[in-house]
Amino acid sequence: MGQLTLTLDRLARLAAFDLGVLDEARRDGAATPAALAVAAASMLLFALGGWLWWLRAGSGDPGGSLVRGAVIGTLLAAVLWLVWLLVAYVVLQRAARVTVPVDALLRAAGFAALPLAAGPLMVLPGVSFGAGLLALGGWLVTTQAAIECCAPRAGGAAALANLAGFAVWAGAMSLLALGGEPLAPGPFLAEAMRAAGGG
Repeated sequence: MGQLTLTLDRLARLAAFDLGVLDEARRDGAATPAALAVAAASMLLFALGGWLWWLRAGSGDPGGSLVRGAVIGTLLAAVLWLVWLLVAYVVLQRAARVTVPVDALLRAAGFAALPLAAGPLMVLPGVSFGAGLLALGGWLVTTQAAIECCAPRAGGAAALANLAGFAVWAGAMSLLALGGEPLAPGPFLAEAMRAAGGG
């Protein structure tokens, strides 16, 4: 089975809530590029969903908001996602004395970003904010599963590590959404739209 076929099979299984995929990806050294591609594509879809929501609300220049929210927002979200994983790595070391292989964590967490691909659902009227929160919540849950499969002996420290990393990510995204030209993707645009008088 080729790597592309294997990746598509894993994505289909993960979409059907088969979290065993994360452990498979963790153990498959050849899956690193695929995992990073899944993370990047999922974050881009999440950002595009926020941009479509922004457009539907009539909150700004379509081209400018695409570049800021979707393109730059995706890049910043990806960088901060790596910070999230770094924070989780450090917390696992300090709180549980567990060291996880960085490449294994990247692979499992990369596939765990798949729930963000539901981001375009934010364009649906009336459920935009909820769809964004659902995508983020799903991502938090699958990342927790990814950390647990990489550090099975960490116990409660795995949840602490994940929440600490997510708090850094979400806090930074919230700050990037402030001001007249928000740089954050997805539901983080809600505050910017409220300030601009959008819906």
